[in-house]
Amino acid sequence: MELTKHLLRLTDCYCAARCVSEATVSGLIFKNSRTIARVRSGGDIATRNYTKAVKWFSQNWPDNHDWPTADVVP
Repeated sequence: MELTKHLLRLTDCYCAARCVSEATVSGLIFKNSRTIARVRSGGDIATRNYTKAVKWFSQNWPDNHDWPTADVVP
């Protein structure tokens, strides 16, 4: 799976599970509420930031929700 698609899948699933906005999650991870929206519209992030985001999701994932797999649509 393409890394940006993986990041967006994690974002969508986390936002749905926590009932928070994409901008809120983006701000928590990147200290910029528009970073994930920029990625969604075709922008890019550095590998270091992708790794930071996946680590953040892993540490903050809700216990009562499964980690999304590549074939699961949020």
